[in-house]
Amino acid sequence: MHLSNFDNQGLDKNVYSNHDEQQLENLISNLLRFGVIAACSTVLIGGVLYLAQSGMQPVDYRFFEGQPSVLNAPKLMISGVLVGSYNSIIILGLLLLIAIPIVRVILSLLTFVKQRDLTYITMTSLALSGLIYSFVTAC
Repeated sequence: MHLSNFDNQGLDKNVYSNHDEQQLENLISNLLRFGVIAACSTVLIGGVLYLAQSGMQPVDYRFFEGQPSVLNAPKLMISGVLVGSYNSIIILGLLLLIAIPIVRVILSLLTFVKQRDLTYITMTSLALSGLIYSFVTAC
């Protein structure tokens, strides 16, 4: 290969012949990068709040005290986040982390629909329906 086929980062220009494909790759990589950073930061903030509020309290393992499931009541989680509940903030971060791959599959599906690539539309739709099925049956 001739050196003129490479851009300033050493990547082959022919790999991204389609500008839309390159934009999609950039969008997905940024989604993954910043989504994971946001999710981890949210969990970290919830963990720090937990340690600040309850870190020094002794734990009594003889009695189990159940907590309301905020996953079954999204309004409870949102209101908990707004008042600064560390449980709700940690769960929000975990839900963000779970949502990132789902959004990536949806973006890929929309791109394949735009390109009218029936094979990849079918495969991505199956993957998305598998993800949705696993969440619906888990609740």
